[in-house]
Amino acid sequence: MKSTTVIVLILTFNFVFISNFFGQVVPDEELQSPQELYDFHIDKMKSNKTAAWITLGGGIAMIVGGAAIDFADNFDFSSDSPETHGGKVLMGVGIVTTLTSIPLFIAGHKHKSKAQIQLKNGAIGGTRYKFTGLSIAYTF
Repeated sequence: MKSTTVIVLILTFNFVFISNFFGQVVPDEELQSPQELYDFHIDKMKSNKTAAWITLGGGIAMIVGGAAIDFADNFDFSSDSPETHGGKVLMGVGIVTTLTSIPLFIAGHKHKSKAQIQLKNGAIGGTRYKFTGLSIAYTF
């Protein structure tokens, strides 16, 4: 009985309040020139590559730091606890951070190829013609 009441209240709430809301209005996008699209993709490529190199370097530094901590803990005979996990945890975080850089490198490469497509579509020379065709090249 309680579940039926809850379901009726939820459906009433949805019908009265949510159905009266309007959807998000997407503004009309202005057509961008190939040069503007090229600049956009180049900026995205640079920011993705910078973030990728930072995460790669930080991950490698964490791995090396964790290995150094683990190595130092193995030779510390004065500690009461026989096993500490600080180095292993830092190495694990470093590995995850290093692996995180891979999608950023891939995204940077995709933006680079999109920028090259925009150059071919008319940013160079001001031409807007697209040529399609088939060519075969033989080298002797």
